[in-house]
This record gives sequence, C-alpha cells and structure tokens, in this order.
Amino acid sequence: MFDKYFEVFLADTNEAKQIHFNIRFKVYCEEMGFENKEKFPTEQETDHWDNNATHFLVRLRHTQEWIGAVRLVKHIGKSLPLETHCAVTEPTSKINSVELSRLCLVKEIRKPFFDNPYGISENRPEQAESTDNNVNLFFSHNNVKQSIIWGLFRAASLYSAENNIKKWYFLTTKALARIITRKGFQMISAGKPCEHRGKRFPYKMDVNDILSSDFWNDYNNGYRLYSELEAPSYTKTATA
Repeated sequence: MFDKYFEVFLADTNEAKQIHFNIRFKVYCEEMGFENKEKFPTEQETDHWDNNATHFLVRLRHTQEWIGAVRLVKHIGKSLPLETHCAVTEPTSKINSVELSRLCLVKEIRKPFFDNPYGISENRPEQAESTDNNVNLFFSHNNVKQSIIWGLFRAASLYSAENNIKKWYFLTTKALARIITRKGFQMISAGKPCEHRGKRFPYKMDVNDILSSDFWNDYNNGYRLYSELEAPSYTKTATA
C-alpha cells in the first residue's frame, strides 16, 4: 500500500528543508502549541540541532501534497536532544548513532486524533470527518497513518545503513513505542521517563534489526533525493 500512495524524499536542498520546517511549524506551533509560533515569523520551525541533522519528507503521490516529516540528528558536542530532557542510563554513543526526532504528520492525516504529532491511537478509530485540502478520508485511517510512519522509518534506516549509522535514539510516548514493538522492532529502554510535552520515554534501536525485519515487503522504493524532482528522468517517470 505505501509505495502505491506515498513517496519519501531526503531534503537535500534549501527548498526541501523549508518545506520540512514549515510542516513542523504547522504541527508543533499552530496545531499542537508545543512551540511559540511568534518565534518563527517565516513559519518555519527550526532549532540549533537542524544544522547537524538529515531531514526527510513524505508526500501523497496523487496530489503531491507534503504530509509528514522526520529528522535524524547527530551529536552536538557529547549530547543528543533527548539528553537535554531525560536522564539516560548511560551517555549516548557519539560513534555511529543519531536521534530520530520531529516525527510528525499534518492534521488532515492525523484526524480524528489530534493529541500527538503523529495522530496514532491504540484503539480502532471511529469514522473521521471529511478532510480539507484534497486529502482523502482514506488517508486518516489508523493503519494508513501507521504505514506513513513506517515509510519514514524505512527511508531513515536505509539512509542510516548507507552512512554507517548503527543505532537510533528516540524519545517518544509509551503508546507509539508499543505500536512500534508490535511490528517486531526492538526498542530498548535508554533511561527514565521525563515530562516533555507530556510523558516521554527514551529508547534506543538497532538499525540492522530494523532493516532485517520481514515487514518491508510493501516498502520497496526507499527514498529519493528532493533534487531529483527537477531531473528530466524523474519527471518523465512521474508523469508516465
């Protein structure tokens, strides 16, 4: 299903990063209130970690609307972002490790669950209301939302393997952690829970464990570079 309806891009241009930051502004500032939108007059939510991060975007194939984002953050000094919020069991390994962060989906996809950036509920969702901006009701169903998250995970794990990144750290909710483990991905506790936009739990994940899963049968396309959108070969393929 994922490859039929969605595609993931690595944000390798300034334009792509601006799209990524704007998605974050909409979700983290306007919709969730996690960040003060007055700090971002250009409607691009950024922080000092972004200069040391790799950014990914996901969009709908049929409308080309950008609907989600995630980033991989490298250490600044000896720390990752989660270490500024939680007491970790041991210092994060600076060698071959990153933090997965700013995972978010736009509100049209998160419906009917708006209380977290990825719109995931552990319970079967009720019928959602009609959505705006040409995003079909189909895309707000729980299994579809989860497939978008897995597509971003898949792209980030492929990039990690290509760049000798072996370990992820991830600060998230217990609910999302349970959903991830139900798919067979191992999440190892990396410290004590903390209060950060609600109760959050630090975990670490092994990239090889993620990639070796037999879960990826419907996720064959991996990711493209955003800069390829201007390439004649991509335009021809996309419009064929």
